[in-house]
Amino acid sequence: MGEETPAFGIPRVPERLEDVARPRMRLLTPPELDPEDPETLRAAAAGDERAVRVLYRSHVDRVYRHVARVLGPHDPDVEDVVQRVFLAALDGAAGFSGRSKVSSWLLGIATRRALDEARSRWRRGRWQRLGERVGLGRADARPDVRHDALDEATALLQKLNPDQRTVFVLKEVEGHTFQEIADMTGVGISTLHARLKAARKRLDAALAEGGHRG
Repeated sequence: MGEETPAFGIPRVPERLEDVARPRMRLLTPPELDPEDPETLRAAAAGDERAVRVLYRSHVDRVYRHVARVLGPHDPDVEDVVQRVFLAALDGAAGFSGRSKVSSWLLGIATRRALDEARSRWRRGRWQRLGERVGLGRADARPDVRHDALDEATALLQKLNPDQRTVFVLKEVEGHTFQEIADMTGVGISTLHARLKAARKRLDAALAEGGHRG
């Protein structure tokens, strides 16, 4: 007799199941997610937990440093603002055009959220200095910051209003262009120039008043 035909035309299971399972397992292995890929952002917004983890872990340190530079490194609300940044990103993912990097878009949200927090305090008269420095002199500060009086000036940044402090940090510390800052904040370039000029003037005056000038 010839070889028995399997019932209902179902092929026999191979003697070594792993010969079939291995290639299938390779196919089912999820691809690496790029934290700068808009698709990763959209997947996170849709509830993909793996995408959420990749997005958060890849960007949280930079977002945290950015918010801390606006509010101050010892501000008790920094972590809360950072959480709000990522929640806003997930809620607003559909509005991300993809013209910039995801990280730049997140910093834009971080800037606006931190400014909202600072302006709210400023208006209520509750803005207080929460530390002598705002973190610009830390070891992880940008290496291209070359101001001789930087260490002295950082202790005085809290004297600036939130708008001046933000443009100063973004331009002088983090090295962004005026166009990048305009994209992040939604403020016109001419206004940013004026705020930076006022910030520099205020810092110079504060340094002089404090006897920091040689």
